[in-house]
Amino acid sequence: MTYLSTIHVDILMCLALLPAIVVAVIKLDKSIAAHRHLVSVMVCVFVLLVLEACSVALDTNFNGAIRDDAQLVPFGKLVNSIGFLLVPVPAFLTWTFLHHWTGVRLAASSALLWALPLACNAGLAIFSYNAGLLFSIAPDNTYSRGPWFPLSPAVFYGYQALAAGFLIRQRNRLRREETALFALALALPAATAAIQLQYFTFLTIWSSWAISCIILLVAVFINSSERDELTKLANRTAYRNAIAKARRMRELKMCVALLDMDGLKSINDRYGHAAGDMALLALAEGLRETFGEGFSVMRFGGDEFAVVQFDNDPGALYEGLCTLESRLAEQDAASGRPYRVAFSYGLACSRDGESVDALLKRCDTLMYDRKRQKHLKAVATSA
Repeated sequence: MTYLSTIHVDILMCLALLPAIVVAVIKLDKSIAAHRHLVSVMVCVFVLLVLEACSVALDTNFNGAIRDDAQLVPFGKLVNSIGFLLVPVPAFLTWTFLHHWTGVRLAASSALLWALPLACNAGLAIFSYNAGLLFSIAPDNTYSRGPWFPLSPAVFYGYQALAAGFLIRQRNRLRREETALFALALALPAATAAIQLQYFTFLTIWSSWAISCIILLVAVFINSSERDELTKLANRTAYRNAIAKARRMRELKMCVALLDMDGLKSINDRYGHAAGDMALLALAEGLRETFGEGFSVMRFGGDEFAVVQFDNDPGALYEGLCTLESRLAEQDAASGRPYRVAFSYGLACSRDGESVDALLKRCDTLMYDRKRQKHLKAVATSA
């Protein structure tokens, strides 16, 4: 029963991952691509844990009781072929998950191009059943690595590096806690895989991947509660948390810009809600690109956005709003779309002794004054 003591970690991880998969399937919105990809990663890792446990049970290195049982050789080859075929799949799916989670479009042609190493690894795994390229199973059921074995972990690490590079490049789209959890989920399997690559009897890769899956699920649940599904900006909950943080400050230092998109209802009525969504996305992307570190950008209503800065100097915030107006105007001129993407805003910074509620009320009044002036100007121009 030596092999049972060897695979007890795999068994425990299966028992931990299975309920997590059930929760993910029940609770996550399957219409969201990122959620579907996460569930796929979790299911794939669960299958790999089961395959690894079966591989150990069918390997004389661990289970001396099966030595020279020729009938088990084909099963050992089959289990290892499927296992090697799936080795890089969780890393590849995590990379696609990050694309969908951050809202960065992954073109079908790019996805197919980057999937080529996956296909090559799958071909090697299938041919290894008879040719022993990645692994071989001796007649006495002893597993050994094949001459081409390094190619499989190379593909795995390649996809891990691809996902890590993407995470670094797109970190401005994510909150710090979000980035930290995703980075941990990527680093854990990459680090522990080195142990198993050096000593194949130490089973570390898929147990660490199971932990990473749970970390990813926790990150999704935490951030989904504070993320707007359409724009991927922080949502009303995050806005409330920012206001709550301001209320806890001994001395209030805060600048707030409240933005209201101009004419969203008109765009929806004339061109459809898909066009309205595209307009919201254009404004959200402009906000994201304009305001970096030190600013919190949120969508807390249908056409309502906010930019919060915990500082009393309005200069950078005002400059960013002017830049955003110019950028959107340039896009309107170049895009040829039949509607304009514009906004009205109110900008206010805290004063000595002023409460958060008074600051927000003042900012809201400034925004609607600006919106009313725009409307009066438009009416006068049309007349």
